[in-house]
Formats: sequence, structure tokens, C-alpha cells
Amino acid sequence: MKTLWKTALILVLTAAIAALPTACGTKPPEETQEGDSAEIEMFTRFADGESKAFFDDVAARYMEEHPGVKIVVSSADNENYKKEINVRLGSNAAPDIYFAWSGIYAENFVNGGRALDLTAYVEDEAAWPGKILKNQFGPFTYGGNIYGVPIIMDGKTFYYNKDIFDELNLSVPENWTDFLAVLEAVAKTDYIPISLGNIDDWATGHYMTTLNQRVVPADTLAADYALEGNFGDPAYVEALEYLMQLTPYFTPDFNAVSYDEGISDFITGNAAMYYEQFNQVQYIAPAEFAWSWFDFPDIEGAAGDQNALTGAPQGFMVSSATKYPDVCVDFLRYLTSPDIAAQMVKDTMMISAVEGAINDDTAAPYLAEIAETIKRASSINLWLDNAMNSEVVAVYLSGIQAMVGGSLTPQQVMEDVQDKAKEIAAEQ
Repeated sequence: MKTLWKTALILVLTAAIAALPTACGTKPPEETQEGDSAEIEMFTRFADGESKAFFDDVAARYMEEHPGVKIVVSSADNENYKKEINVRLGSNAAPDIYFAWSGIYAENFVNGGRALDLTAYVEDEAAWPGKILKNQFGPFTYGGNIYGVPIIMDGKTFYYNKDIFDELNLSVPENWTDFLAVLEAVAKTDYIPISLGNIDDWATGHYMTTLNQRVVPADTLAADYALEGNFGDPAYVEALEYLMQLTPYFTPDFNAVSYDEGISDFITGNAAMYYEQFNQVQYIAPAEFAWSWFDFPDIEGAAGDQNALTGAPQGFMVSSATKYPDVCVDFLRYLTSPDIAAQMVKDTMMISAVEGAINDDTAAPYLAEIAETIKRASSINLWLDNAMNSEVVAVYLSGIQAMVGGSLTPQQVMEDVQDKAKEIAAEQ
């Protein structure tokens, strides 16, 4: 159903791109006449269902309006996409437009010379009339330049079962103290307080993304994630200790529980709460109980940003080797035009990054509320496994999983992270 990606695949991606010849990676696009005809390929991770049908349909509509252009839409499911795009971008069969998660994932393509700088195109407001939310470009910006066009925005939230809350006379918690009181009340019943499947370590990694942003000063966090610091602030240990406060309330044996089992416990009414992405709301919506969501609780007195939102936009990049950069960009303009963006929301329930695409005609009221929640965030903080060097995050995530399983202390987790960060920084 979902995973952003496994850390091991990031390691493969990084190593493979690093091994590519530099000259090939920096070769400019060939001079090609674009006015008469062009054939481009768009490679996506949307391999089935309404999402695939939408992108196929948009390509067909664009070709009808641009008779000289042929767009071939190819796709693979998430895990196969992550493998195939790396191979293809390192070959002579690179797609012209390709899907990318933001953060480190996209940055690897930029550093490998595989992504076209889109800054001038995006900043030409007359040529790009669509209103993409500005806070969604940040995770696709590297060295001050924009390399990706955000299509889908996302965030992380606590979904909760309103029926269980009503049954137990519980209110939505506004801070950490309230949150622990709610968890303790649920724990006295047969319900699971928080459903969690952590067989893949990114799940608790998402919790730590938010806890770090709540507890660690923003400037410190940014410097350390960029390997310009040393992860030595004691607030990191404090953040891990907050996670340890939650472990008694998670699904029993959660380190052996899959993602699908975790979400199933919530949807079937066995769990009171579930920390999940907004873009998974289509799996929450069919639940046969009243549900809503609340933001991750503020932590009283903590030094981090209590108004930031954990999340990451997804979008498309253009290959630096394409023969038709202007055609590629024009198609992305079309894809993010108000009408097409609105159609995406209506057809797929994906949360468009284009302002106004989610409205009374295209989505249920709760989707509009979700969009407003994302827009109000002071910043979008990338998932931990998107936000830093892949080798450092591998140590961090495995350490967190070991810690919640009882085999490491918070202090030991951060000592291992500090050692790996120091090692990687010395190599750069």
C-alpha cells in the first residue's frame, strides 16, 4: 500500500549514481528543433488504478491539443520504480520526465547530474500560471535552485476513532500532558491506544521526525541534518525519551507487525489512534465509524518548532539529458494548471499542491480541511529518511527500532548517530 522507500534502496541509489561517469552526468541536452514534433516519455510510480488512469488521460488530452507531440507514459509500482529509475537514468534510455520523492532522494539525482535546473521556468510566472503552494518547492530546492515540480503535498497526522473517544469521554489532546492522559485512559480498555506496524523501521522514524522538530531547536536540526553539526545537543536524547514514553501504548510486539496490519487495526476499530499520512486518507475514509484527526501534540517548554508539519511533497523532475526540455516543462505546466490539478483531486483523491484544486466540486470537505492544515504549517519537515545522508539515517533508524525494542538506550542511539555523522562528514 505504501512506503516512501527502504533505506537500503537509498544506499543503492546513492552508490549507483556516484559511480556514474561525471562527464555523462553533466552533458547538456542536444540541440533539437522542438517546434514541429517531439516524443517524450514520462515515467511514474502510478502503476494501476485511478492514478494511472489519470496520468494516461492527461497525456492523451495534451497530445490532442499539441498534435506534434507524443507522450509515452510508463510506470512501475513503488518498489520496482525505485530500482528501475536509477538504472534508467544511468543509461541511454533515460525518461524525459520522471517521478521523484523530495529530499535526499531527489537530491541524489541532482548531485548525479541527472536533473534539469527548472528555476528559470518556475519563476516565470507569466508562463506558469498555476499557483503551486510556495512551501512545497522547498524540499525540491538544492543550492538555491529548483529541480522538481511538486504535484502532491502531504503531511503526518493522528487519525482518531471518534466513537471510541465519545465512548470513553475523551477530548482531543492539545499538548503532550493531555496526550499521555488520553493514552492511559484507552490503555485501561481492550482497545489498542495507538496502532503501529514497525517491521519496517521508517514507521518509528516518522515519529522521530516530528519529535525532533518539536524538541530540537530548528537551527540546530538543520545544521546537523546537513552534517554541519555533530548531533551533540542533548535535546536529541530528550526527543528519543519522548518516543519511549509512547511505547507502552503501541500495538503489542509492534516491531514484528507489518504496515498493513497496523493500519488494519485502526480501520477495523481495534485501535483508538493511528499516526499516518494525509495521502493515505483514502484508506481511512471507508472505516465504519466516525473519525477525524488532530495534529501531533505540542510539547510544553520544548525548544523546537511546534507549528512545523512532518511531510514531504512528491513531484516530477526533468532529465538533464532530454532533447526536449521546453516540451517537458510545458507538459508539467499543463499538469499543474488549475483545471487539470482539480481533475487529479477528483479522480484520485491525491492532495494537489496547486492552490484551489481542492474545492467543493472536487473533494469531500475533509480533504479541503487537510489542504488547509498543510498550508498553515510554518514549514514542511521531511521524513527522517528523506532529510539526511542515507548512511547516517540507516544508523539512526535501526537504532530507533532497537531502542523501542529494548536493546539500546536513547543515549546509545545518539552516540552511534554521532559516530556515523562524524565519519561521513570527514569523507566529504
